Amino acid sequence: MKTDIRSEKGFTLVELAVVMIIIGLLIGGVLKGQELIKSAKVTSTISQVKGIDAATSTFQDIYAGLPGDVASPGSRLPGCTVAPCVPTTLVTDGRVTATAANAPFVNAAQTIESSAFFPQLAAADLISGVTPGSDTFGGNYPSAPVGGGWSPSTVLAQADIPGASGAEINDFRPGLYLLHAGQPSVDTASASNSLTMQRIDRKIDDGNPLTGSVYAVEIATGECVTYDASTSVYSNAYDTAAGTIGCNAMVRIQN
Repeated sequence: MKTDIRSEKGFTLVELAVVMIIIGLLIGGVLKGQELIKSAKVTSTISQVKGIDAATSTFQDIYAGLPGDVASPGSRLPGCTVAPCVPTTLVTDGRVTATAANAPFVNAAQTIESSAFFPQLAAADLISGVTPGSDTFGGNYPSAPVGGGWSPSTVLAQADIPGASGAEINDFRPGLYLLHAGQPSVDTASASNSLTMQRIDRKIDDGNPLTGSVYAVEIATGECVTYDASTSVYSNAYDTAAGTIGCNAMVRIQN
């Protein structure tokens, strides 16, 4: 009687190499796809900022005032009859104020000019993505594609710039700013990181977190701008190695 002897065959080196190549291509495709998604979000956010800037200019041309600060909005804007679209705290001084004392980005109620800014732009049919009624992103303020959202305020002094690195800015100009954060008007609630903010800064401005029209707003020292703790000196670069979600931005519009 003969016994069958069956040979056991494994993968050849060529076959293993082919499998490894396929796996590598799949991983590379996933990573590339993730990067494309991030880039698309940054591009969309930049387009959003430019759209808000353009909408604000158009609003000024039509109504002779800034959104939120325009006189008699209830009789001039369609459907704009109650707060937040009609702020009860209205000064009409050419500034978008967040409190009666003009403290920037401090939004305590829906009856002030900064809460009315985006609802009035929406009432004038100049922006979308705003549903007036609550001080949230998607409510009185638009959400940002990179996360978080935008709130407006006129900032008059460098000392009013939020964040640990605000005092290091060397070319501050008063003006109307948009604050990117995780909660409306709350600079300590971050929604992004320094790498994302750097990419936005480079495409809108000069890529420097301490100059130009885009400033970094870091939640804690060193979470956004490169900082030398031994000398207590900031550099003119984003700390992209930080990796923490501790970096917001202030963008000056209406330059």
